Parts: sequence; structure tokens; C-alpha cells
Amino acid sequence: MKYLLTIIYILLTTGGLFCLKAGGNTLSLTLKDGINFRIGFVTTFGFLLYIGSFLLWQKLLATYDLSYIVPLTTGIVQVVVLLVSYFFFKESISLVNLIGIIFVIIGVIFISIKK
Repeated sequence: MKYLLTIIYILLTTGGLFCLKAGGNTLSLTLKDGINFRIGFVTTFGFLLYIGSFLLWQKLLATYDLSYIVPLTTGIVQVVVLLVSYFFFKESISLVNLIGIIFVIIGVIFISIKK
């Protein structure tokens, strides 16, 4: 169950970030001639995914060791976000990024090893 919750959290977090980025500048708020609040569907969906990830994050923090779950999920999210940004948004990955990914993956492996 721990792995399922962690995977869902990672998917919700990266999906939310993806949608917020893909939604771009669709969020606008005008106060001059009354309140006018507009937000695009993709951005709204990103917010909903991110809210879901936050609620699941609270469950993960309350259930599992903080020293385990935070570095594990944070590291995996960083790697997945970097890959999503490369493949979907055509952002570049530098040599320093690749070295960082390698270190993060090694760290996640070490954290996941049971005593």
C-alpha cells in the first residue's frame, strides 16, 4: 500500500505541475471594474491535481517515517519533472542536470535499502 500511495502522490504532483505549466498564463484577476476571475481548464485541472497531491502528502507524512518518505518522494519527483519537461516542453537538460539525476537516483536507491 505504501508504494501505491507514493506512486499516486508522484503522479498527482508531476501531473499538477505539468498542467500548471501547460496552462501557461491563463490565470487572470481583474479588480478595477469589479471582480473578474478567469482561469483556463488546464490550469484548473493542474490546481485540482496539486490539491489531491497535497492531501495525499499529508497522509504519507502522517503514516511513514519522515526521514524516509520526504527524500524518497522529493528525489523521484525531481527526476520525473525533469524528464517531463524535456519530453513535453522541449526544455534542455545539461550535463550538470544529468549528473544531478544520477546522484538523486543513487540516493533514492540508498534510502530504499532496508536495514
